[in-house]
Amino acid sequence: GKNSVDGICDHDNIRAISFVGSNPVGEYIHARGSANGKRVQANLGAKNHAVILPDANREATVKALAGAAFGAAGQRCMALSAVVLVGETKE
Repeated sequence: GKNSVDGICDHDNIRAISFVGSNPVGEYIHARGSANGKRVQANLGAKNHAVILPDANREATVKALAGAAFGAAGQRCMALSAVVLVGETKE
């Protein structure tokens, strides 16, 4: 929670912070961490993409996409949220 975030942002022995997540939380972490002289890397509101090529096995691809998108109920930073279909894959 917020107390943990503040503890990381304020701790004298922590020199850098890396965060992936929502814009409001990332902006807060960046502002507070930077104010305390820390280097802050914040990847906010990112979308992870899967690129599907024309020679992909359809059945295996659909199963893999479903697992990547919903396997952890969206509660992991690499949950798939966008698919890019290349060439004849769109058909």
